[in-house]
Amino acid sequence: MAQEKVTRKELKEMRVGSTRVFQLTEPSKLQSVATTCTQMKNERRGEWKVGKDYESMSVSVTRLK
Repeated sequence: MAQEKVTRKELKEMRVGSTRVFQLTEPSKLQSVATTCTQMKNERRGEWKVGKDYESMSVSVTRLK
């Protein structure tokens, strides 16, 4: 089921090494997830790897730290 956005809380609750795939409602939201992950990394709250798939409007997020 598609969701509106990926929250910081969802990202913080991920365990290191885990991967989640989020289905989003708009293509612009995919970049928002990547931006949020970068902001949180700069705030030293963790580190994530983001893979965007515009065709299926989904984003995979892997927590690295």
